[in-house]
Parts: sequence; structure tokens; C-alpha cells
Amino acid sequence: MSGTTASPRTLARPSRAGLRRLCAAGATLALALVLAPAAPDASDGSAEAAAPVAARAADTVQTTPATSFRVANFNVLGADHTAPGGNRKGWDSGTVRMDRVVTLLKEKGPDVVGFQEFQPPQATRFQQLMGTSWQTYPGLNNPAGPSVNSIGWSTAVWTLVEARTIPIPYFDGVPSRMPAVLLQNNGTGRRVWFFNTHNPADTRGPAQQWRDAGFAMEVALANELRAAYPGVPFISLGDKNERGSDYYCVVAPGADMWSASGGYVDGSTCQPPAGGAIDWIMGTKDVFFNGYTRVWNDFVSKTSDHPLYYANAVIPASAPADVDHVVVVAVPGLTSTVVRGTSAPGEAARMRDNGASTTNARTVTESTEADANLFSLLSGRRVFPKRGGHGVGSEKSLPATVHDSAGQYVSSVFDLAHNLSNRTMFFSSRPATQLVLRSWNRKTGGKDPYGVDDGPAKIDTFKIKKDDATAVKLWRDRLAKRPARLSVIELSGVLEEGLDGGFRGPAYQKAVRKAFQRVAAIRRSIHQQPEMAGRTLLVVTGTGGAQKARGSSRTWAQSYRVPMWVTGPGVPAGSDLYDLNPSFTSPGKQQVGYSGAQPIRVGDLTNLVTRTLRLPPVPGSSMDPEQRFQVFDPLQVPGS
Repeated sequence: MSGTTASPRTLARPSRAGLRRLCAAGATLALALVLAPAAPDASDGSAEAAAPVAARAADTVQTTPATSFRVANFNVLGADHTAPGGNRKGWDSGTVRMDRVVTLLKEKGPDVVGFQEFQPPQATRFQQLMGTSWQTYPGLNNPAGPSVNSIGWSTAVWTLVEARTIPIPYFDGVPSRMPAVLLQNNGTGRRVWFFNTHNPADTRGPAQQWRDAGFAMEVALANELRAAYPGVPFISLGDKNERGSDYYCVVAPGADMWSASGGYVDGSTCQPPAGGAIDWIMGTKDVFFNGYTRVWNDFVSKTSDHPLYYANAVIPASAPADVDHVVVVAVPGLTSTVVRGTSAPGEAARMRDNGASTTNARTVTESTEADANLFSLLSGRRVFPKRGGHGVGSEKSLPATVHDSAGQYVSSVFDLAHNLSNRTMFFSSRPATQLVLRSWNRKTGGKDPYGVDDGPAKIDTFKIKKDDATAVKLWRDRLAKRPARLSVIELSGVLEEGLDGGFRGPAYQKAVRKAFQRVAAIRRSIHQQPEMAGRTLLVVTGTGGAQKARGSSRTWAQSYRVPMWVTGPGVPAGSDLYDLNPSFTSPGKQQVGYSGAQPIRVGDLTNLVTRTLRLPPVPGSSMDPEQRFQVFDPLQVPGS
């Protein structure tokens, strides 16, 4: 990979390659080859016979949690290059080098690999070494004959559902069959299409037109499969023999894809990844990549003339297509007792009847303190740093940033939302929440790994006002002018009244009623905003019960039981959150630890937020990292 920096390209002005792609002959060839019915080339009994792409669709309905895996691409240098008479004199044979390929795979841990130049002697040796632990397609047992380009996968992780080959122009335009497989993840049931190509280099004469035609076919295939298999991601691998914009700026905008190595398309501007690699890992926008790695060392250079590339991939859990905004209202000091039964404030009863709720959720085990649970709500982590927690609440005083208390960078829901160019807001009336801003501002926030660089400051609008009424009014005013995809609002009046006069009396109950009046005002603002009406998930939760204020001499009995309500499109009316989530266990009156059956906790809302916004789980989160927490009716979640 070279150290050159790619320049942005304006999509409205086609490049030389783009102009070629507009020629009628190339376009006709590409579409004819992609849309023609594929020959049945199932490699074994587990693969379904291929059929016209447009006629097939996913045939199961299931709740699909987040799916994580590692995907790689490796041109292994065909055995004929190093055989007697080949052009790589002094190299070990293809079978000897395949031993090194297997060593690399075991060391780096991918569970899906696109292999180029995977010739029969190498495919045979791979099968000998891996046995039934890996499967390849087409491999050696394909009725259409061996292919020098295959996709391999760990059978412990994936099961083959469907397989086909696509005739892609290679040297002199002669079609070479390139594999596409539909795999199902054994752990989550998620299905993913993988496609692998080797486009021709110029070593036998100019081949630009054949690369162009192949790229056009790749775009057409990705779009056709997405239409025929709704909700099924598409990942393209391969040695494209093209660097930068001539590949990326065709495939990325044409198929709404991005690269594991970076780059972005923003309107009419295309910024290809820097580095100049000709080997690619691309995916549709429902696949989130991280940890992209180029492996090139003495061991690899004795194995192939190409580096090994790999990346981690995460596909978020399914969510209703018509929900794309989230508003979270955190109410510290709100206990389950005050909102039960007929004594519940009117707005609480309305949310109970119109959404999903429980009065038996839990704080983090270590603390019922407001700050500890607010940061668990934002990060999905427990408290104690030695257990991977955020650390807030483990010391007597608040840290400078959450990263200081954790001993590492702590990602939040704000990171994930903002990094994908979503507007974010935080409003509060409690001075201690200034720690939120100190933790994710332009000096302390992390890098943006996705698409356009949206900067390190993860919260677009942050305000702490004198009281709840002022904070909510300002949020409503800002929302009317410029809606946010994610808002977090803390109402601290309940906690303040409880700490001042107790968590049972008339004054406390009045503070609770006022808090729900604010919630009602928030709900009305959502319905009045055209962009958010009918598209917003509203979450209201207690974030810690009765407790001692920092620096206060008063001590109150701590309450780890908190209420929780979720309303919005797709949320079944009048449902109990534990009924919707059989994998969680209602703990009765107990505060349980983190081993064994788990209750619904405040921190489980973290990845409910990311799931609803179609984002991957928050990195480092330990509470519901697979996004299994369910608030939606599964029948209303397409593609799940």
C-alpha cells in the first residue's frame, strides 16, 4: 500500500473510467451478465439450487440481534506462478505457501475470507489442513469445475444457505465465474451476502474497459440482491486491480456502500480511502467496519505478493424502518413506588397504556447514585473500572472526564450517533451533569471512524439550566428550529425534592407530578415536529432512587428499583417489558449482581438507542452488547 493521499472527486464530473462506463456496449454487457439466471452450482447438499436473483427473498421472520464477525481478503498468489516455468522463481510451491496462509488465518482470526488465485493445488491443501472446520465455494467440488476465486468461511460461525457464480469479464473480456454466497450466522441467524472478484490487471494489455464493466456488474448485483433480499447486507471482497476513485467512486455511490478502509461519499463529492490498495473490503451501509488492518511482513511476503487485509464487521439488530429519532428522559430520584397502580401520574399511566413498561427495572448493582446510572445509560457499562466500567460513582468526587475514571476512552450513544452525522442534544438542570460535556467535547471526544469526519465533539447542543421547566422549554425551542436525531434530557427536580424533604411525602409526590408534566410537554413537542412525529421512540426511565447527595450530611435509604417506559411506533401498547424480553428475568425485590439471570437495567437502554437508530452497539458496552433488549413488536420489524 502506498503512502499517497487520495483526493476528493466531484461525482458530477465523470472521470475517464466513468465516461467509458457510459458506453452502450459496456453497460449492456454488464447488465446482461448480472441479470441473467445463474446456473445451478451448489457445492454440496447444504446449498440451495440457484434461481434468478429477483425471484428469491429471505424466507424466515425472526428477531435478529447484533452480529459481529471478522472478514478478510487475501490474494494468495496462484500455484502456477511458483510452479516450474512460472514467473516467481525461487518461491515455495503453492501448497507450501498454503500452510502459511492457514497459519495467518488462525493467528488473525477471520471467519470469512475472499480468496483470489486460489488454484486447485492450494484449494486441495487448504481442505486437507482445515477439514470440516472450514468450507469453500466454489472450491473443488463444484459441478461447474474448480474456480481460482473462492470464498471461505468457518463452519462453526456460518452455514451456507445459497451459492452462485457470476461471469465477470477477466483478461480480454473472457468471463470468469466469481462466487457469491449467502451465509447465515450460527449464533444470531443473521444472513449476509458475500461476493468475491478478481478484476483484470493490465499485464496482458489494457484492461480498463473490462474492469469498468466488472465494477458496473458489481453495483448491479449489490442493488439486485438488496431488492430481492430485504434487510440482508452485502459485502464485496476482492483484488479489484484498481486504486482510489476509479473503483471506490463508482461502487460506493452506485450501490450505497462504503469501505472498511475509509473514504466517503457526501452529495456530489467522493473521497476515496487513502493508501492506494488494490485489494478491497466493501459493505453496504448496514455493515459497520472497525479495526481495518493491513498485514505485510516477512512471513506474508513469503506467502504471497499481496498483503492480507481484514476488518471487524458489526451488523446492528433489526429495528422498525419507520423509527429514526430517539428522545431519552432520565429522572433521577424517581422510585417505582410512587408510579404504581392508580396513584401513578396521568402521563405515566398514558405511557403504560400506550407502550411497554415495567416498574421493576434496576440500577447498576454498584450504585443507585444519579451520576453512576446516567453514565451507564449513556455508555452501557457497569461502574467499577477493573470490570470494564466507566468509573463514575466509584470515587467520592467526580472526575475531570469519564475517561479519567475508567482509565480508557469510554464511547457513548453520542459517539455512535454523531459519528454517523446525526445531530445530538443534551439538556439538564443539574450542575453535576457538566461531566457529560467535559467527557465528549472537541478536546476529549474520540475520532470519527465512519464516513465524513464529524469531529470529536459528540454533542451538538449542550445546556444546563436553572430548573427543569427552563431546560425543557429551551429543548423544545431548539427542537422546533432544528430537530435532533438523539436527545437526552435529565429532569432533576424529583431528586432535589427527595433529598431536601424525603422520598415519600406530598412535596415529593408533587415534584413527581411536575416531572411528568414536563414529559407530556416533551411528547407534545415530538408530535408537533413534522420530522419526528410518528418516527420517534420516547424513553422515560428512573436513573437511581433515594440516595445521599454529594457533600450532604443526610442519608436516605437507597432504592435500586426504578420504573421504565417506552413508547413509539412499533411498540406494543399496554405490554410489559419483561413479557417482551424472556431472556431477562424479573428479580422480584432483590438487587442482583451481574452473574446469572439478569434484570432489565438502566444501562440496557444504551444499545436500545443505538439499535433504534440502526447503529452498532456502543464499543465497550457490557449491557446488552448484542442489542437483544426488545421493545418492538417482532412482526413490525422487517428483515428481522
